[in-house]
Amino acid sequence: MPGYADAFALSKDSGFTVQELTVTTPSGTMANVLEGGEQPTLTFLVHATGRGFDGEAHLRIVHYRTSVPAGDVWKPTVYRLEEDPGVAVELHLRAGGEQRVTVEPKIPAAYGGYALVLDVPERGRVFAATVARVIEPDAGRVQFPTYALDTDWPQNMNEGVYVVMQKLGIKGVRTGAGFNLPSDAAYKSEQARLERELGWAKKHDVTVMLTLGVGDLHSPIQPLGMGRPWLTPDGTMLKSKADLAWMPQFDGQFQQWTEELATQYGWPKGNLNAVEVWNEPWESISISGWGSDIPRYRTMYAHMAEGVLAARRKAGAQVLIGGTSSSSNARDKLFADGKDTFLPVFDFVSIHYQGLAADPSLQPEWVHRKGATGPVRVWDTESWIANSEDRVAGVLASMRAQGQSRTAGVYAGNVYESRNVKVGGEVFPVVQAYPTAAAIAAAQKFIGQRPFREILFRNGLPWVFVFGDREGRQEDGTLVVVGDLTKIYPRDRVLFRSVKLSENASLTLAANAATKLYDFYGNPVEAKDGAYTIPLDGHGFFLRSDGSAGSFARVVAALRKATMRGVEPVEFKVHDFTAPIASAPAVRIELTNVLNRPVHGTLSATVAGGEMGAGSVGVDLAADETKIVSLPVHGKAVPSNAYALHARFDAGADGAAEHDEMLHVNWIAKRTIHVDGDLKEWDGVLPQVLASEGIGANLTEKAYLPFMPTNDAADAKDAAPTVWTAYDDQNFYFAARIPDSTQDEGMIRFEKRDDDSYYYPELVKTADGNTLPWPNNVPRYSYRKHFDVPSGSGGHDNVQIAFNVLEKKPWLPYPAGTMPHFISYWDTDYEYALNPVAKQFGGGAEVWRLLAPGVPVKSYFPRQPKAAIDQGPVSGAQLVVRHDGNLRIVEASIPWTEMPAVHERILAGKTVKFSCRVNDNKGKSRELATERSVSKDNPPTFHDPWQTHWANELEFGAEK
Repeated sequence: MPGYADAFALSKDSGFTVQELTVTTPSGTMANVLEGGEQPTLTFLVHATGRGFDGEAHLRIVHYRTSVPAGDVWKPTVYRLEEDPGVAVELHLRAGGEQRVTVEPKIPAAYGGYALVLDVPERGRVFAATVARVIEPDAGRVQFPTYALDTDWPQNMNEGVYVVMQKLGIKGVRTGAGFNLPSDAAYKSEQARLERELGWAKKHDVTVMLTLGVGDLHSPIQPLGMGRPWLTPDGTMLKSKADLAWMPQFDGQFQQWTEELATQYGWPKGNLNAVEVWNEPWESISISGWGSDIPRYRTMYAHMAEGVLAARRKAGAQVLIGGTSSSSNARDKLFADGKDTFLPVFDFVSIHYQGLAADPSLQPEWVHRKGATGPVRVWDTESWIANSEDRVAGVLASMRAQGQSRTAGVYAGNVYESRNVKVGGEVFPVVQAYPTAAAIAAAQKFIGQRPFREILFRNGLPWVFVFGDREGRQEDGTLVVVGDLTKIYPRDRVLFRSVKLSENASLTLAANAATKLYDFYGNPVEAKDGAYTIPLDGHGFFLRSDGSAGSFARVVAALRKATMRGVEPVEFKVHDFTAPIASAPAVRIELTNVLNRPVHGTLSATVAGGEMGAGSVGVDLAADETKIVSLPVHGKAVPSNAYALHARFDAGADGAAEHDEMLHVNWIAKRTIHVDGDLKEWDGVLPQVLASEGIGANLTEKAYLPFMPTNDAADAKDAAPTVWTAYDDQNFYFAARIPDSTQDEGMIRFEKRDDDSYYYPELVKTADGNTLPWPNNVPRYSYRKHFDVPSGSGGHDNVQIAFNVLEKKPWLPYPAGTMPHFISYWDTDYEYALNPVAKQFGGGAEVWRLLAPGVPVKSYFPRQPKAAIDQGPVSGAQLVVRHDGNLRIVEASIPWTEMPAVHERILAGKTVKFSCRVNDNKGKSRELATERSVSKDNPPTFHDPWQTHWANELEFGAEK
């Protein structure tokens, strides 16, 4: 960890090493976790690597914290808080000698992290151990815990890991299980490992979700007897991640093995509560060894499900079935045919790295699923974004608010470190704990199994997540207060992202006997001058009551009346003009009072190149109220169609807020265009210039495929694209002029895509030249190369366009207890890809329907099951893509018969919402709505849903 050596003042070469061997506390052994006020007894092995030492040393106690810097999620930095003198240690070591010492350090009472550092006079300081003091956990096992952590790699596992879970109040874990044949060399050892670990889990009240995958890599279950990497065009194996999916003829044995696991270890007999098949089974390649086609996954999933169903029938096992690791992967793998065949055996969807984008909680068929296991549960099983203790409360509370009934949030390696230390003939299980462990313990104590109820302030700040009473426990609710979610999530994905908070922003509420405030470690926060003051940053704080009758309601009421300071009073959203400047359109400024008190202020605005009908107006806003103020603009149109707005809202003592944004006239011209690649017919049509800032790979993309390159380097020579829109009675027209110095040879023609060409041939060559035949009568399901999909996945020179016009959407608008746009939402009804076709695939171009009413949300992967209403080439559409030097010219028409709902709104004189995305084969993509105040980062807006997209919220008027 950065800062490690400085925080603990470690010497570069002290001449000593220290290894912890044992720890004992009143509540257990093997784990450096102290519950409540208990103290540890530790034994260390000290080794003099250089000169000997005979005398008194000291084991210092360093209270420390960790924090991940803003803009990062992975690497916590270590910071010293204070140091305690510690305890004396007598050392009697000759040069090269070893000594075991047992100490009883007095760890301070505050919950958090403490490092033990051996300080040897005139020699220096060496790290010995790290200990976490945590709030006492709730006892007992829970069938479906709301939080789970990963176990360690098998070589590091010991019972101490489960002791840590129990001491932190963690009731669930995710771990793997490898499928082997009984004849495989690894079969007995893997079965013994599972029996051992699931026994520990039951002993320590921890439920287990098993991720089922491959066991022995050299088992005869593998085609070719090995993993299958990608191939060169001539069929030679490359050095890439390999497909490890076994052959279908072994699925029956896999099903039987799954049934046996569920029967032997399933709840309530054991603590196994769920199974999934494969971790991150991404299409074509995965860090976890998946590289098979979709039919292979569906078959394997079906066999897993049948195994569990058999265990339910025969043994009464209560084990859930699910997985897929992302919502888009679930839709692609299991529901791309538009049918609900898999829905009865889809008890949970596991998701990874979908920050504020847990969209399964919006899919009605999943949310309202009936049956013995109820709705499809949304389980985050790997979104490691809270990797320091200051982020834990905010991340876990907001995940629950998104509709997730199980969260992860933290990389296990930032919570604990497990080792099996071998000294002579002995093995010592040692599990150290970091400060983040204390924050997880606090979240488990104060949030735990409590149901999420609501976001307290639905249209303002701060972020307050309300968790209700647990069953049978009155007045047991918890409020989690987080000032600024942009500190823990990507800024552009968070509501109220433009509202500035000062460094000293705070929330002050009156203190009384019924109100209890705790920091993110679980330490009580004392009131000062009769009030609690909560910093409004990315840190989470817990508010609770004393449990007396009506006390929780009084805490909520006090919070509603609390005083915010250091927070701008309003959020601005500014809407584009939807009529030409000559018609004196109004600039519509949407103001939201984010404070929990009324404000009165003066709104003033200027538009460069125009005159405002009223330079300033008074505005009264109730607490958390939104109003749209319309100010007419008079002036002359400018050729660029870009108008710089500056607005200011001055609320006096409540503060002021300013906003700057480039506005446009969003206007679809009425004229007939001949689609020939000559843009002269577009003269006089108002242009739209896309944002100059491109869109790079986001956390989700990098986390899913960390070993793959990304198009993050924008070509500095390429200026922003310009686009135009028009229509007539038959068609919608679109044109773009795109500076592009890295021309793409084109894409395949998807109407004639040869799906089988993406998979292994009959014969392949190993890297050393040996020829291997694919087994007879076995489908060739392993990918030989990356897929091609109509969206282009950001790797081609194509354009995507999208309309948002339908009032009724296929998804629910937002999770229960929250508000619109809190998480990602459905905002595109029609989407099309405008694709250039490479000469080797016939040349020309292809307009492809990516989404329309009734079309399943899918990627259109090779061999993906087809739906009755599906993606496909657009009949009657026209598209020309040509190059003029370093300019890419795109011109297209799409018939209104293809998107009638868009045409109907235009004919009715209503606005339509429209956006476009310009992709570059060697650089970043650009979107029309990037950084616009009415928009936000919204993954479902365009394909692919794991990329960054800007919500389709720009309104366009149309010429009559």
